[in-house]
Amino acid sequence: MTNIVNFPKKEKREKSFPKQRVFYIGFRYVGPYLCQDVQNIYLKRNGLKNRIRTWSLITYGKYDENDHKEYSIELDRCLENDLPNLLEEFDVGNEVTFQELRDMGWTGQVGYSAKIFDLIKKDDS
Repeated sequence: MTNIVNFPKKEKREKSFPKQRVFYIGFRYVGPYLCQDVQNIYLKRNGLKNRIRTWSLITYGKYDENDHKEYSIELDRCLENDLPNLLEEFDVGNEVTFQELRDMGWTGQVGYSAKIFDLIKKDDS
C-alpha cells in the first residue's frame, strides 16, 4: 500500500529588484549655445529610509581639471513618485518608459490623468 502526500504548491515571488543600482538613461547637452558639452545621465536607486525610497540623477565627472579620477556627481534627488517629473525636468523623460523604470525597481504611482473626448458622433437620423 502506498501513502500519497500532497504538498502545497509554491507561490511565485514577485520579481525582485535587480542588484544593479545605477542605470544609464541617456545624454543631454549642457552649456551655452555653440559651446555645449555632452553630459551622460545615470539614474541611481537609493535605499529605503523610513519606508521611503529616493532616486538620484547622477553624472560622472572630474571636480578639477588636474584631477585624475572621475567622481559621481549628484545632480538632483527626488522621492519615488516624483521620478517621472524629475526625468522631464532634465529633458530625459522620453528616453525611458514606465516599464523600463519598473524593471529598474521603481514602484511609484503614475499620477497622470486625461480627459477623453468622443470625436465621432453618431447621427440618429
